[in-house]
Amino acid sequence: MTDSVMEPISMNFREQLKRARTIVVKVGTRVFVQPDGSVAADVLNGLVKSIATLRLSGRKVLLVSSGAVGIGANHLKISPGMVSVCAAAGQSVLTSIYQNGFAALEVAAAQLLVTDDDFTDTERHERLCSTLQHLTRLGVVPIINENHVATHAEDAHSVGRIFSENDMLASLVATAVGADLLVLLTDVDGVYDDHPNHANASLIPEITGGVRDFEVAEQIGELSRGGIKAKLKAVAHAVETNRLVAVIANGRTPDVLENIVRGQQVGTLIAPAEAQ
Repeated sequence: MTDSVMEPISMNFREQLKRARTIVVKVGTRVFVQPDGSVAADVLNGLVKSIATLRLSGRKVLLVSSGAVGIGANHLKISPGMVSVCAAAGQSVLTSIYQNGFAALEVAAAQLLVTDDDFTDTERHERLCSTLQHLTRLGVVPIINENHVATHAEDAHSVGRIFSENDMLASLVATAVGADLLVLLTDVDGVYDDHPNHANASLIPEITGGVRDFEVAEQIGELSRGGIKAKLKAVAHAVETNRLVAVIANGRTPDVLENIVRGQQVGTLIAPAEAQ
């Protein structure tokens, strides 16, 4: 850990979050999918309400959501290791939950499943960006996930891939749409200086610069492909390429998104070094 990443950010920078107009929110599997694969409906419905609130306040909000594999595994009663099969079964269920939740709040939503090619192939990337821009201008919340049926393989984490989990996908989406704020929601309150299960672990409220050098301890569950390390890598990419601000926070905390954009001290805020 370097000293530079621990330098404090001015409280005025938290205040600037109130002015974020384009926000990418990534929701991790463990936020709303229970260990047995069932959905914590109260948590998911709360997030839908929060996203709808941001959208109806005039902001553009794009949602990158994990969870399809865990839901599909529970639905088919098979191992989540059968990723493409579980994703195929779970994605429709997950999208239906989101669609119904947003519709009840009079917010339109649309599903997009993407692959690496949507970011590496120039024509496909332009079409993706154009589609996202049109959807958000219409007030629609895009719900984005990886097309696991097309992409999953045993070497899914190979060096040749641009993203193999949704943290990096969210970072790529944030860069593509020129987002002001990237929010990664997980099942812990943010980035800690030790494993969060340890009694002496402390939440780190702010990180500036040197994100790639930041070392953390973590555990990754069966249903997850990322973790805090993956989130920091994804945030580093977004901060370096788009100069945006990111927040890693607990998605199970009521009104977490509203509190973030109110400038409250929520989660771990990460920003470019020059922001301090």
